[in-house]
Amino acid sequence: MRISVKHLFTLSAFVLLTACGGARSYPKDARTVIVSLDKLDCSDCGDGIARDLRERPGVYDARFDRRKAEVQVVAAPNVDVFTAVRTLAAEDGFEAILGAGKGRYLEHVPFPEGADVRMVVEDGSDVPDLAPHLASGKVTVVDFSAEWCGPCRQVDEHMAKVLGARTDVAYRRLDVGDWDTPLAKRYLANVPQLPYVVVYDKRGVAIDRIAGVDLARLDRAIIKGSSP
Repeated sequence: MRISVKHLFTLSAFVLLTACGGARSYPKDARTVIVSLDKLDCSDCGDGIARDLRERPGVYDARFDRRKAEVQVVAAPNVDVFTAVRTLAAEDGFEAILGAGKGRYLEHVPFPEGADVRMVVEDGSDVPDLAPHLASGKVTVVDFSAEWCGPCRQVDEHMAKVLGARTDVAYRRLDVGDWDTPLAKRYLANVPQLPYVVVYDKRGVAIDRIAGVDLARLDRAIIKGSSP
């Protein structure tokens, strides 16, 4: 999956900025409803719900906030927004909760006990230098990801298997938050998609940089990095 949208839209109950730079006023009786989504595995599902809602009569706008895992909908009073979102969510296997601040993604993939895994940062804050976070004498896999990124979960699952089989590999995870955070601006300016993985050999030299999911290439880089 290619993650190409690097900025979220801001939703107002009364005004929507349009692509041409103008503004559209909603009817006076329009109401805003926020529905949180629980147990999401990626942002695509939320985006799909918003697209579906926008096609429905009486819905003036719908946007998915992937960082909050919330659908924000502006609609006519007679539109049962919550029931519509709940039905769509159930089709994809997750839950809808009325109100803001309750959205959650699936829990992180569990790693083997004793594995050399560290979450360096979870909120997209800046990390000026990765060197202090590399594991001395080990191949270090540095993973830039986000909780809303479905493909990133594939890398986590794969690394859990790698770490269960090898003790000479370390895993460092950095949640970028979104494309506009300080961390993303420093490391992802020319990266087209998440996950973005950098593999360092035992001496701390970067030997491969992988954008997107390519597990075979990741394995090859780990093997190369562990060679004498």
